Amino acid sequence: RKLSRLAFALTQPPRLSRPCPSIPASGTAMAMYNNPMSPRFMGDLTEPHGFDKPYQVIKRLQADVQELRAAFQAEQQQRAVEVNQLRQEVGVLRDQLNKECHERHGICHQLVQDLGILKSEKIKAIDELRSQFTTAVHQLNTIIQDEIRDRKSDCSLRDTREANERSERQAELGNLRQEFGNHKKAYNSFRDDTVTGMQNIACDIEMIVTVMIKASSSKGTLKNENLLCSKYFHGHGSLSTGAVS
Repeated sequence: RKLSRLAFALTQPPRLSRPCPSIPASGTAMAMYNNPMSPRFMGDLTEPHGFDKPYQVIKRLQADVQELRAAFQAEQQQRAVEVNQLRQEVGVLRDQLNKECHERHGICHQLVQDLGILKSEKIKAIDELRSQFTTAVHQLNTIIQDEIRDRKSDCSLRDTREANERSERQAELGNLRQEFGNHKKAYNSFRDDTVTGMQNIACDIEMIVTVMIKASSSKGTLKNENLLCSKYFHGHGSLSTGAVS
């Protein structure tokens, strides 16, 4: 856009609000330009003219304008080629977009159908699972109630059995205590008897020892020849077995 405005500005003719003061307006100057081969004009060629610099500036401006026009045309052609390429690319992209939209619509339609089928299957499975869960909970509740009833009966039987066993254990404990008392009495009696017997034995032993001491002191007097019955011990005589008259 900047190049187009610049080219447009350069192509427009200059607007002067007032005439240039350096341009001669006399008839002599007009005659000189109308007849350039006049001696006066030919004589003035050695001197610099006042229009040489503006003329060069105008020439440069014209050359710049031509360059700008050429660049502008090249830019226009390049932009036209790019616009055509962009239009072709937009057309290709639009075709691809339409194709992809058609495919996406088909995929979405198929996905919606699949989701509907899956939803119906899942709802059916959930209903079946709910019914199975309800049945299982009912069965479990029945089993629990039966178990509670059995446990209560078992507990009552166990309490009765434990009470019977407790009474039996208490009776056995009383019997054991009674037997223990009897055994203790028998043990005390046996101990007393044993102590008394041991004391008697000790007395007997002392008496035997005393007797044996006394017997050892009189042993010398107890000889075979002093005994009247010694002959019977050696078989020299016999005892009479007849009746005593």
